[in-house]
Amino acid sequence: MKNKASKNISAIIILLDYLLGALIIPICLVGLLLGLPWILKQRRIWGKHAKGSPRAIILRGFTVEKVERRGKFEHYLPFRNPGITWMGILDATNAVETKIEIADDLHLIAWKSPGPVRYFETRGLAASAAILREPIAALKIARFCVQEKIGVLRAVKHNYPALQACLVSCIIRIPFIVDICGNYELITRLTGKTFYFKRLNKIPVLRKVARRASNWLLGWPIRRAVRVLGRNKNNYEHAFALGAPVDRLSLLRISNFNKAFNDYNTERPPARPAEYPYFLFVGRLAKINFPVDVIDAFNMAGLQLPDHRLVIIGDGANRTMVETKIEQSQLKDRIVFLGSRPNDEVLNWTAHAAAAICPYSGSTLVEAMLCGIPVIAYDIEWHAEIVMDNYTGFLVPFGDIEALAAKMVHVIGDYEKAKDIGRRGRHLARVIFDKEEISVKESIIYAQALSDN
Repeated sequence: MKNKASKNISAIIILLDYLLGALIIPICLVGLLLGLPWILKQRRIWGKHAKGSPRAIILRGFTVEKVERRGKFEHYLPFRNPGITWMGILDATNAVETKIEIADDLHLIAWKSPGPVRYFETRGLAASAAILREPIAALKIARFCVQEKIGVLRAVKHNYPALQACLVSCIIRIPFIVDICGNYELITRLTGKTFYFKRLNKIPVLRKVARRASNWLLGWPIRRAVRVLGRNKNNYEHAFALGAPVDRLSLLRISNFNKAFNDYNTERPPARPAEYPYFLFVGRLAKINFPVDVIDAFNMAGLQLPDHRLVIIGDGANRTMVETKIEQSQLKDRIVFLGSRPNDEVLNWTAHAAAAICPYSGSTLVEAMLCGIPVIAYDIEWHAEIVMDNYTGFLVPFGDIEALAAKMVHVIGDYEKAKDIGRRGRHLARVIFDKEEISVKESIIYAQALSDN
């Protein structure tokens, strides 16, 4: 009875949230109509003084506390490009307001969300908060672009940053680029959750509507962008499925943002962080990264490899689940959970790992390959583009934990061959993710965006 009552209350809150959101929409539209003279003025000023200016803003969410706690900003330096004279990395809906100078031409900027938005968010009215938040953010970004003579916007993700960029473009006609970061169709099928309209998705009769509405909203910015960048072939195809014009699509590998891994020299490895041999999982502790699968696989493989341990580095929404899984493991004394760690520590642990376990991964898979260690990954999404089974790494069928465990045992059983495969993986990763080549192609894309408008 309590569960049923709880579900009913949850459904009522969801309904109220969307009803409130429906009331906010016309209020925002009226506000935009009243502000039309200001908008037209900003559009004229931008067109006269900022159009074609080689100054850019990258819209990207970040947590200032985490950035400051890490203490180093080298992982932001690859955002710079010789074709851009000034670059700002902006989160227009942050919890704090700050500006951090990373380099002479690179700035990290955060703006605090307005009070009403924070009020809705704290009361669980996520949809209402988002509907109010995005137009306000767009107006603030548009004003900033006019004041700072910004010539192009770039959204690193095709969700909220892309939505903001598209709204700003509607206001002042600034060209914008969208990076496809992740495959939300894949995530929806794996988790059952849509990106937008998550709460509507919880109501069975509305799931189809929620999914279609979510895909339409994800596709709207990329249909309007002057250039859409897929980081891999699956990203490219995902963008195409969402409606990106084929003549505006480009495949641009992301330059690894971690300088330590880019500059890593296998001839001069760092000091070993531990004397025991270990498998390594690095990543966000989220369901989509399958950290629990890694623990389950080690529970089987570890019985045949008594000298090896499992080291887990990362943090996220599923941390409690991971900690519980470790505590329940019969091999819990051989599982080392380190939580979040600075880049230099991650490099040390990665460089000396027996193998990296990457069920579904992005940059951490690349970082492991750059260190020349064997990688074991699920045969899913983009992995097969760089992990060629038994040549540059090892692939196992998606979700097959027994196969994952067997491959861990196999790698250790013929480790000299595995090390050769790891070395080939490193050579391939250094070619595919060469930061100089990526920068050249990126310069061309920026130039096209600035001249197309």
